[in-house]
Amino acid sequence: MPANHYLPLVSLIIPTYNRCDWLRQAAASALAQTYPSLEIIVVDDGSTEDIGECLAEMADRVTVLRQENAGLAAARNRGIAAATGNFITFLDDDDLIAPGKIARQVAFLQKHPEISLVHCGYYRSNQAGEPVDKIVGFPDGDSYQQLVGGNFIWSGGPLLRRSCLETAGYFDLTLPTAEDWDLWLRLAQAGHLFAAIPTPLGSYRQSLDSMSTNMSRMAEGVERVLAKVWLAPSSKSVNAAAKQNAYTQMYLWLMARGYGAGQWAEGQRFLRQAVQQRPDWTAQPETMLPLLRGHALDARIFDPPRFVETLFTHLPQEADFLRPHHPWLLSYAHLGLALRHQAKGDGAAAQTGYAAALQAYPNLGHRPDQVGAFLTHYALSLPGEDPVGAAVASLAHLPLSRPTAQHILGDIYLGWAFQAYHAGQFLQVPRRVLAAWRHRPSLLKNRGAWAILLKSPGYKGGENGY
Repeated sequence: MPANHYLPLVSLIIPTYNRCDWLRQAAASALAQTYPSLEIIVVDDGSTEDIGECLAEMADRVTVLRQENAGLAAARNRGIAAATGNFITFLDDDDLIAPGKIARQVAFLQKHPEISLVHCGYYRSNQAGEPVDKIVGFPDGDSYQQLVGGNFIWSGGPLLRRSCLETAGYFDLTLPTAEDWDLWLRLAQAGHLFAAIPTPLGSYRQSLDSMSTNMSRMAEGVERVLAKVWLAPSSKSVNAAAKQNAYTQMYLWLMARGYGAGQWAEGQRFLRQAVQQRPDWTAQPETMLPLLRGHALDARIFDPPRFVETLFTHLPQEADFLRPHHPWLLSYAHLGLALRHQAKGDGAAAQTGYAAALQAYPNLGHRPDQVGAFLTHYALSLPGEDPVGAAVASLAHLPLSRPTAQHILGDIYLGWAFQAYHAGQFLQVPRRVLAAWRHRPSLLKNRGAWAILLKSPGYKGGENGY
């Protein structure tokens, strides 16, 4: 793709190892970018496949570098060293980016010179590339505290100024995993400001082989990243509660990866360590349950109910206090899976899921506030264009009163309005806010709703007639 001399050059780096079919898709999504000043560098990390032949049809538009197998971090660093752009971005060989991603990010960085890195929302997809959910809510500005608690930045998301890497350094070759999290942390520690475009601009594939990664290696990587955090001067700004939360979240994430991969001993080990971080959970398990529910419904978990069943089948003694809550967690796993089916238009599978949710926990409707909060959050994370449609269908199958159902719909419409506002889709805001008020009049007192309504074009007799 020829450079445009009036636009800064962007270098897009794709490391790859023996995934030719997916690599073609990733490279094609890079070539489909609407931004014209782009160089694409594929780094072959010692593949046994012929990567040059794999990308033969793209040979005039893609640069392929080859190295002996040295790992993901080394491949990315090789790409950075060869890149000539002022802006750098990365794309794993099994992921995809939307055509307008880089153009939007370059425009943002040009408009905001104080920002060093802009990332974006994304879809998490299954092995077949079908979106399971979307991730769109992120902190802006000084993101250090939030990053310590866990890596919320998709590796294919950031576009960053090359000058940042010259000061913070490249990817750490000594880390066995989590090298991207480490780099984002070092950038934040150095005082670089982050921003996010809260719209899905790519797809992060949750492949089966990623679930079977060596758990000890994975654990070593994330534990060493956190160890580096506490040695950094900026760690003084991280209080004891934040440190405890960071380790808790890390161990729960590792626990889910262990159980999800069928490595029960590893899953048990990390669950024990999470409980050791939070001994208060023994007396107040309800504070832990939403975290477990979130991991059960993670896009990496291809069968949430089965994940819950195996978790309790292999529950360590230290987590025995969770056993009475098995039906509750299983019910929500079925409910979340049913919503996924509903969003894909598979009504029969969704109906089966709703029935299974009520069979597992017949008292599901006795806490309408809890059900409502879950439905609102989960519906708004679904990949479809209309989260309300899936929610309406789910409400018809749950034992909730009509006023409760109306309240839940009001909350979903309001959340949907906020999503549109933060994504810059201002003309969609008035209709959604008014729908929220129609379903739940008490939201008329919500100052945030008034704020986004009054700031949105089209409210006063504009294009939408509001």
